[in-house]
Amino acid sequence: MKSTRFAFHRRTRAFTLVEMLLVITIISLLAALTMGGYTYAMRSSKRRLTTGTFEAIKLALERYNTDFGEYPQPAGSNQMVQFPPGVATYDTSGAACLYQALTGDGFDQIKGVTSSSSSSAGGGAGASSDGKVEGAAEISNKKFVDIPQTIFTRKGSTYILIDGFGHPFQYLKAALPTAGVGANTTPTPTTINSTYDLWSYSEDEQNTTKQSISSMTDPTLSVKWIKNW
Repeated sequence: MKSTRFAFHRRTRAFTLVEMLLVITIISLLAALTMGGYTYAMRSSKRRLTTGTFEAIKLALERYNTDFGEYPQPAGSNQMVQFPPGVATYDTSGAACLYQALTGDGFDQIKGVTSSSSSSAGGGAGASSDGKVEGAAEISNKKFVDIPQTIFTRKGSTYILIDGFGHPFQYLKAALPTAGVGANTTPTPTTINSTYDLWSYSEDEQNTTKQSISSMTDPTLSVKWIKNW
């Protein structure tokens, strides 16, 4: 009996276009989920750092008020700088005032302070800041127990306090009543609190030219902000 042998040739099966598209879609989704989780984690970390610094600033401001009988007032206003260049614009006047008032490094960004003597609010060895706290005058005016390098930076010739996002903290001192004719008159409020407004725009890069008082008429402006009102 003659047997016939049949040869079977196994053919390698290739991916179809639909299968390739499905694989690419799955990979893209996994990448998006991974990046989304990373972005969320980074944003949360920056907000925690901002909140911690925020609370430290408030405590230091109370020490300043106890020592000098008032809260510091920025010497200037609307000192607008872009962070980073070409992206969002921020006012650095409050952050510059906070830096000097709470570190003791210089005093030219604090309104009304003209002396470098140790008895002067924010006084130091010189009017401008040099990024160091040294000498009896500066050390005696230091309100921060510890000053980590991560909470301040230099913009141009000015040192400023920054939040976890690398943006300047915003600070406004409340306006005091002014004497009128025969009675005291209150100026138009520029702050929400009767002492000072302190806030960080946090991850908000759309409303960085808005002031705290603006959120009274439009509360949606400050939804992302970290603030003291």
